[in-house]
Amino acid sequence: MLSKRKKISIAIAGAAVLGVAGFLVLTSPWTWSAVHSLPAAASADSPADIDNGRLIFMASDCATCHATTGQDSDEHLGGGKVLDTAFGKFHMPNISPDMEHGIGSWTLAEFDRAVREGVGPSSLWPDGNNLYPAFPYTSYQRLIPEDVRDLYAYMMALPESDKVVPDHELNFPYNLRRGIGVWRLAFLDGKSTAEIGIDTADLPAGIDHAKFERGRYLVESAGHCVECHSPRTFMGNVPNEKRYAGGPNPEGSGHFPNITPDETGTGFWSAASLANYLHTGVSPIGRQAGGDMAEVIENTSQLPWQDLQAMAVYLKHISPIDKPAPGMPEPNFTEEVVMLDTAFDRSAPLPTSDPQEISKGDDVFVAGTKSLYTTSEMEQAKTEDGKFLSGAKARVLARQGDKLQLEISGWQPENAPSVIYQEKGQRVIMAALGDKAVAAAQRGETEIEPKTDQVWRPVTLQVWSDANQLNLSQEELWSFSQNAYQTACSACHSLAEKDHFTANQWIGTLKSMKRFTSFNDDEYRLILAYLQNHSHDLSPDIPALVVKKASEGVPQ
Repeated sequence: MLSKRKKISIAIAGAAVLGVAGFLVLTSPWTWSAVHSLPAAASADSPADIDNGRLIFMASDCATCHATTGQDSDEHLGGGKVLDTAFGKFHMPNISPDMEHGIGSWTLAEFDRAVREGVGPSSLWPDGNNLYPAFPYTSYQRLIPEDVRDLYAYMMALPESDKVVPDHELNFPYNLRRGIGVWRLAFLDGKSTAEIGIDTADLPAGIDHAKFERGRYLVESAGHCVECHSPRTFMGNVPNEKRYAGGPNPEGSGHFPNITPDETGTGFWSAASLANYLHTGVSPIGRQAGGDMAEVIENTSQLPWQDLQAMAVYLKHISPIDKPAPGMPEPNFTEEVVMLDTAFDRSAPLPTSDPQEISKGDDVFVAGTKSLYTTSEMEQAKTEDGKFLSGAKARVLARQGDKLQLEISGWQPENAPSVIYQEKGQRVIMAALGDKAVAAAQRGETEIEPKTDQVWRPVTLQVWSDANQLNLSQEELWSFSQNAYQTACSACHSLAEKDHFTANQWIGTLKSMKRFTSFNDDEYRLILAYLQNHSHDLSPDIPALVVKKASEGVPQ
């Protein structure tokens, strides 16, 4: 008869065996397959469509993660990119058709299982190797078998790479790959695209159902848009009620925006704007896609225009979610004026050079409005003799301590001696003059501007000012102004194109909006000077902006 101690030992051993067996069963890829049913993989003997495989490859954004680091080709898939997340570092593997270092030894069935079920072949486990969901098989599971077959055929025709990529460097317990089997059981739903989102019967009248379904397929499967544009729980899954509502970049370097058709998302974007953005990377407010999205656009820009239209139609009809981005206030739908509790002055300092670096003979550019004087005895002057305006160019003739003698050259209308313009016939003001400065100015012979029949005189003025609010680099002024314009003005206006506006038009355009901005006068004048100097009539030799791939018939 067994002693009590032996019985306890046997019980503990039995419990341990049962625990290990339970863990292996629970985490086994076979367990997930037993309780879910995906369409069977396509036959390896069925003919593959390489062109369609290329399309699925681009829609799936494969090269963004798996392209060989250090080269630009989307056909070299040696991997090496590192995704640094809260879970640890994921090293994007080599998925080229190399037999040793890539996936060249995989069969179509093994490839299909990896793509749609998140299970790769394993030499250790007979049931396969659980893949981490950094590989978005939670979306790829919705690909139809024929598209997976075509993708496989295309990828196996690409160049081989012998690049060796290190294993993932993950924190405990995420480094226990077998445990991903539990995650798959909980969060890999096995649904087709038809089971995601709204029913076509609930679509508004006039929506093309075939186009909507094509868009749903591309967005919810190959495009895997939900994987980036959604928040995640501490378990790394996307909560269904927050799909497409935006979320933090897993690398901690920013925020992926809400792309639902809500006021806090893309509610004001039309379907045409969405499609054009996927094609060109230019948003309805004139912003160019950057960061991760710029890499996505490199792929979506190569998709057929009708597919981009379909994706846009679908995205316009997903459920709207009210989720402002960090720091963004809730929309105010009332007639009451609401002041933000966190309001503060965000004016950036004007770009200026160190006054001590400015020397005789330098060309300087005015950053902020400056007083000018006709003599070097500035301290004794009761009033200024005029002003330099932002953007004006002057030459340093002499320096006395902190005082500079500056020479400015420009043009004056015959009957307006108190203003100096940058060019004849153009309303780009560089200086406004008082009586003493008007008298000190040196004027040349009159000229008639043929476009307007106005009479102009060239003018040169030598005056004194201090060394502050000047910059030795005009490019720094224009860069500051361009960023200010893109950050604020382009929220409503598309970016300036040099063949669309004249210098004269910009005065009215910005002047009418001045009361709606928080720019101070110097910032406003600097932005105005930048736009005027980049208008068509002042930069006639600069070609107009050409939208990439516009020749393919995309509406502009």
